[in-house]
Amino acid sequence: MKKGKFIVFEGIDGSGKGTQMKMLAKYLKDNRIEAVLTREHTRDLAVGKLIEKTVNREEKMDPLSLQLCFTADRVDHFEKVIRPALDEEKTVISDRYYLSTVAYTDRDKKELMMKLNEAVVPKADLTFFIDISPEVAIERLTKDREEKTIFERYERLQQSRKNYWWAMRRMKAKVVVIDGGETPEIIHKNILKILKRRKII
Repeated sequence: MKKGKFIVFEGIDGSGKGTQMKMLAKYLKDNRIEAVLTREHTRDLAVGKLIEKTVNREEKMDPLSLQLCFTADRVDHFEKVIRPALDEEKTVISDRYYLSTVAYTDRDKKELMMKLNEAVVPKADLTFFIDISPEVAIERLTKDREEKTIFERYERLQQSRKNYWWAMRRMKAKVVVIDGGETPEIIHKNILKILKRRKII
């Protein structure tokens, strides 16, 4: 049975993932392609609710326990949201997937988290990594928000970017790096070219 396509947007906080997701969703709608926009962590599933409280400092959790929660939330997310949409031949566009768990975990645990996530959830058809520097990210985050979550400190963003590159080298053809320094319109056009060339849309 033919199934839908699964597209993921990754990047450190402030990279512009949300903007590109919305632009892609509009393009698909205009071309009569049914799409589902989703995000991780989830906000309405059980484990996602606990994660939300933790990243906003309402609850405390050991760093490894938190990353395992992200993985548990992802399995739940895939089974309850992503897989059903794909089975209905819809295009699923997700803000973050398992590369985020690898990117935001401690350096000595990234191998463990990569292997675990690869074992429990399937890869997306294509992942876009929108690359910006931590300096640009902090500038954007400070401008748009009064408060920062625990993952929005400069040093954390710097290390997360390094972890992303480490993980992407393992995934190779499944990930495309996009220059996040371009205008949103240029980034959108580049994304469409890649999706069409790979016959994903």
